[in-house]
Amino acid sequence: MVHVASLLESYHVDLSHARYVADLALTIFDAVAERYELPADARRLLEIGALLHNVGMTTDPPRHHLVGRDIVLRQTIDGLSQRDQTIVACMVALHRKKVRPEQEPSFLGLGKKGQAQALQLSAILRVADGLDNSQSQTTRLLSLEPGDTGLALVLEGPHAAADSAQAITKADLWYRVFGDALIVSCTKTDLPLSPKQGREDEGEEPQLLPPWYAALNVPLAELGRVLLRRHLRRMLSAERAVRADRDIEDIHALRVASRRLRATLRLLAPVAPTAKLRPAQKMIRRLALAAGVVRDHDVLIAHLANSRALLPDELCAGLDDLAAALSAERDRAYAGLMDLLNSEGLATFKATFAKLMNQSVGWNDAPHVRDLAGSTIWRHYEDLRAHDRNGIPLEGAPMHAMRISAKKLRYVLELFAESFGERADPVVTQLAAFQDELGALNDVEVAGSTLASADIGGDARAASTAYLSLRDSQRKELSDALTTRWAKVASASYRRKLMELIIHL
Repeated sequence: MVHVASLLESYHVDLSHARYVADLALTIFDAVAERYELPADARRLLEIGALLHNVGMTTDPPRHHLVGRDIVLRQTIDGLSQRDQTIVACMVALHRKKVRPEQEPSFLGLGKKGQAQALQLSAILRVADGLDNSQSQTTRLLSLEPGDTGLALVLEGPHAAADSAQAITKADLWYRVFGDALIVSCTKTDLPLSPKQGREDEGEEPQLLPPWYAALNVPLAELGRVLLRRHLRRMLSAERAVRADRDIEDIHALRVASRRLRATLRLLAPVAPTAKLRPAQKMIRRLALAAGVVRDHDVLIAHLANSRALLPDELCAGLDDLAAALSAERDRAYAGLMDLLNSEGLATFKATFAKLMNQSVGWNDAPHVRDLAGSTIWRHYEDLRAHDRNGIPLEGAPMHAMRISAKKLRYVLELFAESFGERADPVVTQLAAFQDELGALNDVEVAGSTLASADIGGDARAASTAYLSLRDSQRKELSDALTTRWAKVASASYRRKLMELIIHL
């Protein structure tokens, strides 16, 4: 059990700014509580959220809203229920940047009433934070009057104009939640400028605190929940882009994020509530497979277009037919993916999965990172090396199996990347280069299997044969590059670097 004051002290929060934002937020709450039918007990949650909104600033300034959310979810805060604590975490996560609650795990893990309250309090907090954007505590709220046209604020102070502009910018959620305008005016003032002009004028930045989840003695389950929230957020962000369907790389981002989620869940099996997470694993697998079919067609269509100049001119008509057939298949695969994204099953998965990663119930918090990381890394490396039997497989199922093993090792290293810091960079870089070469060779395999099953006519089939012949001629170059990359990953030097990481644990 931890007190809010202890968190503020532990993370060296700027208490002047935190308290001022909290006071502004409470003033706004009191003025509009009756108008918007805000429950009285929400006032305390708003105060706590305002005090903690910058709790992640001394750890990771660019992502302090997300790091702060993780800090709040990690604790058992005195006097807060699990639901209330999740609402506070949601407020911290949504207090900055563009608000997309459908991508925020702390929001998704709440019920409908909790979500509504989290958005209301976040809307108030964003405006209050904007009113002290200068972090000078000199912008004074002279009056606050709800009216027919919206909420009218009158401000004074040397930074009032700039702070009010930021408050209006951050009122985007206010408009969405309350449906009212925010009308701000500033009076002339002769108040002197504060010696504290904002973060840019404060001199040297304080030394940042190391992320708590990077410590080797942190429970693996706590690190895992942080990474699950990170990967889920990325997956949901990619989903939003995929729905627009403007860039084929968005499909790739969705596929990668879903794979990272699956890999992280598999690695967390010793400490996770396996039975509860099993349905989530199945849904993530379905999503990865559906995105994979679209991605494979995107890669093939793009490569086919880039290869036209290398193929005979008399095949142009057949190439056009082939491209049209592949595009039609791609459209059908994309429609299937959209059906899955719009399904009730996926919506249920998001809520259930987010709730599981937002609380420690059912997780085993006893094993620490250093207890399992070393053996897990080395086991995956040995699994990868086992594919080399007097040479690595360069085609078919054995090559695909090696590619999967390479991905698993990379995901393991990424799981513990925060603990290793920059020491892991050379190891991951060499492995990623080998994995990229495997991916390029796998694209040749996928092209062959996709075109073999495509429903195309004679001209398109002739073009397909010529194109596959071109891909086969490129296979030798890809195979040589892959063999060279593997020699580095299988070398004694690489093993020594990997062992040095493990010894550090």
